[in-house]
Amino acid sequence: MLQKLIEFFQNLFGGKKNEPTPPRPPVPDPAPIPSPHIPSPPPPKPPTEEEPESDEGMVSDGSDLLADPDTIGTVVFPEELEIVEAEEVTPLEPIIDTTITDVPVVVQPDDPVLVDEPEVTPEEPERPKHEKRYTWCLDNGHGRFTAGKRSPKFESGDRFFEYEFNRDIVKRIIRKLDEVGVDYFNVVPEVDTDNFLKGRVDRANAYQTDLPKLFVSIHANAAPSQSSEHWAVPGAKGAETWYYTGSSRGRKLAGIFQKHIVNYTGFVNRGLKSTKKLYVIKNTSMTAALTENGFYNHKKEVVELMKDEVRQSIADAHIAAILEVEKNGL
Repeated sequence: MLQKLIEFFQNLFGGKKNEPTPPRPPVPDPAPIPSPHIPSPPPPKPPTEEEPESDEGMVSDGSDLLADPDTIGTVVFPEELEIVEAEEVTPLEPIIDTTITDVPVVVQPDDPVLVDEPEVTPEEPERPKHEKRYTWCLDNGHGRFTAGKRSPKFESGDRFFEYEFNRDIVKRIIRKLDEVGVDYFNVVPEVDTDNFLKGRVDRANAYQTDLPKLFVSIHANAAPSQSSEHWAVPGAKGAETWYYTGSSRGRKLAGIFQKHIVNYTGFVNRGLKSTKKLYVIKNTSMTAALTENGFYNHKKEVVELMKDEVRQSIADAHIAAILEVEKNGL
């Protein structure tokens, strides 16, 4: 009887004594927490076939290119320029006063008395305000310390200095742009400098404006000669305009300037020329052109370049080109 009671309580409270506890089933490992997706870096780009162009061998203006026998990529398009003849102005015939003043005027008593009224000067119609389209970076090239860039001595001992000519043309242009209201930036206002190639480009590229920028570099030309004290051959004369090879906008800009320079000055049309060697038109971050306005080592043409009226016509040509682009865009 006692044994049955013991077995009853053993079954009631956990089974038989001394039986081993069955092992617990294994707990499965928790599912791994997905990590955020981090894309693997793209494979490095294969090297380009063409190496970046170097600035080695860069020059400052067209005269340096003419003196370089290795210059390549020059294209002349004189036949594509539209040369517009200036209209002749017919002088007005003198006006003959036919008013008869000898007949006396009889005033009847009943006639009203006429009182002369003060003359009223009609007001001039207000000129429409120019809507600025571009900022023109005007580059006058060389400074006083640039080696060369001067004519041989005249019999009087005088010389033509290109730095002075370039700055004079730019000053004349600026006066008109101020009057009209065209936006501009004078890249090198100082005189006591040299070619300053990188500095000129850096200034133009860094200049802050809300308008798109265009770059025009203004020069006089020189042809190869026996030495800096010898005049060039008589055939080295005229005007040409340079742009960066392959730039369609540069070619269009250069064509507009070349057209007006030839029209205003009557210089020999040497056409458009392109190159990859002119530092300022290669490295500026905007459409650029470089004008060469006559030859200062041509004995007769340099005399013209020293005349005030010729310089004004060169400045007027640049102004006309700027206003055409301002009106029509590029």
